[in-house]
Amino acid sequence: MAVITANEALLIEDLSTVGSVSMSIATPVVTVFGEQPAILPSILLSTHTGGFGQPASVSMETAIPEFRHHWQTADVRFKNVLIGYLGNNQKVYHEVNNLLKADQPNLVVLDPAFADHGKLYTGMTAVVVENYLQLCKHVQVFLPNFTEACLILNRKVPEHVTKSELAIILAELSKKTGLSKVAITGIERDNQIGMVFMSDQQVKYVSSQKVSGDYFGTGDLFSSLVFEFLLNQESFETALTLANQWTSEAVADTIKQISRDPRMGVRLQTVFSKILAYKGS
Repeated sequence: MAVITANEALLIEDLSTVGSVSMSIATPVVTVFGEQPAILPSILLSTHTGGFGQPASVSMETAIPEFRHHWQTADVRFKNVLIGYLGNNQKVYHEVNNLLKADQPNLVVLDPAFADHGKLYTGMTAVVVENYLQLCKHVQVFLPNFTEACLILNRKVPEHVTKSELAIILAELSKKTGLSKVAITGIERDNQIGMVFMSDQQVKYVSSQKVSGDYFGTGDLFSSLVFEFLLNQESFETALTLANQWTSEAVADTIKQISRDPRMGVRLQTVFSKILAYKGS
């Protein structure tokens, strides 16, 4: 039997059945870009974890190895992978690591999800931090937020950080992960919010106007867009710039929807329009 390769994208993250987050964002974004995504939920949730109370959940601990076994017997392999929230089940990380080792994808974008605002998410431990670090051996692009970057480096998360300190953190993160394409998201300065990254040995900052409030799913939208721009042969800097711009515009559109339940997360319609009109930069 000939090997069947899902050429475009395998998406590995939580599937929250209510709310515009994670897989519910990545799947339509990849689809509107004209590709057929394959999905591998890391966990099934009745809602996302913001504002709905404690969601009901279904573990994928036993299902993932069964999925992988079937893919192997059916000669299905994946060239490009986007990884997001994996939860705290160690077997899930083990299976994802094995999949990456076996398939050796061309592009793997890792958007870790284990901490923010200076601390680990509820239920997360230092073991999860190490698990994400181990996955870095198989990825090309790493997109932690500032808290996650500090915890991976075993640094205390400071309330304020200078540009020179960010340069040091970026360099340390690149060295520890072995990756050159690293961007730290969630950096705030001068009423702007964005990310820092290294380009041509210089620290660069991509940002947009900060708005008040929390908008669920913005990080997932950003990483999905970065993933797709890279698949469309954009440079790392261009992918970050466009993804930041489009995500900011999606937030601005969401704010205008006064009747929209804020728990439902970021609205995607403006992004879909942009994707359909996109011809490359």
